[in-house]
Amino acid sequence: MKQCSVCNRAYQDDAQLFCLEDGAQLTQASFDGVASSTFDPNATLAYNPPRDTNPPPKNFYVQSPPAQATAHPSWNPSPNVPQLQSGRKSSATPWIIGAIVGVIVLGIGIVILLSIIGNNSTNSSNKTPNRVTVNSSNTKGSDPVKANNTNRNNISVPSTILKDDFSNQNWPIGDKAYGSFYQDGEYHMKGRPKLYVFMFPLNNSQGEPGNYASKGATVKVTARNVDGKSPEYGYGLIVHGKVGQKGNLEGYGFLIYTGSTPKYEIVRFIDGAPTNIVNWTESALIRSGTNSNQIEVRSQGSQLSMYVNGQFLKSITDTANAEGYVGLYTSETNEVAFDDMEIDR
Repeated sequence: MKQCSVCNRAYQDDAQLFCLEDGAQLTQASFDGVASSTFDPNATLAYNPPRDTNPPPKNFYVQSPPAQATAHPSWNPSPNVPQLQSGRKSSATPWIIGAIVGVIVLGIGIVILLSIIGNNSTNSSNKTPNRVTVNSSNTKGSDPVKANNTNRNNISVPSTILKDDFSNQNWPIGDKAYGSFYQDGEYHMKGRPKLYVFMFPLNNSQGEPGNYASKGATVKVTARNVDGKSPEYGYGLIVHGKVGQKGNLEGYGFLIYTGSTPKYEIVRFIDGAPTNIVNWTESALIRSGTNSNQIEVRSQGSQLSMYVNGQFLKSITDTANAEGYVGLYTSETNEVAFDDMEIDR
């Protein structure tokens, strides 16, 4: 058995050389003058009185301090303290250049985005209001509609009832009427790509132009799509219609679309520009394809009521207190045929 000569701690391992408590060299243990060879480990040991720890005992064995163990981050993470390093300071120039480049790239991106939005906005605005742009030019010069406007300002007293089965030429035809023509007792019209065309009757229609006045009248006409492909912006009746000073359409339009999803629209034309009063609304009352539909507008006071095939669809209020004539309307290049117009008061 070995024993520390400083703290008197005993160690059973005779091969141990130094004290684990204070690092002092161990010696062969003896108790009360008895050598360790006669020492009985089972005997009761008498411990020396406690040593004085102030001042601390002097180490008899001097060694280099053990290397400090790195603390495990799971329980004692060392704070990440930035260290100051000597040497050449990093220049701010690359950061400034990078910031300028970033601003330039961002500016270019914004310009491109605004350009795309502008194009989309233009395309979107051209889809429905395209009826406006071309028609302005369509009604200038030798346009028959403008020419027919001579007697449209002073509305004469109309007859009680008018029936036009399109057997007589009361509506414009030929190149000046954008290719409109009569065939088999029907009046045929075509529009233009992304444009609309409207027609008013000739000044000599039925003897008096006032016979086609729509104020206080019930107006009916039968219309069909000839090739089975409905004009994209619809076709139908113009009421309280006239040509403005600039040759543009004024009045109300009751239009139908006879594609795979039949629907109707009510618009007001102001200087050729359509303002939606009732947006495109689906209706099972409208027949699709090449089937004929009877389009009807009833004018009573300031109220305009819309019917299709004898069934009520919608009523609106004529806030402009407009007066004018019955007209026909179509759009795009799909051929439409009108027949059996009736104006009843």
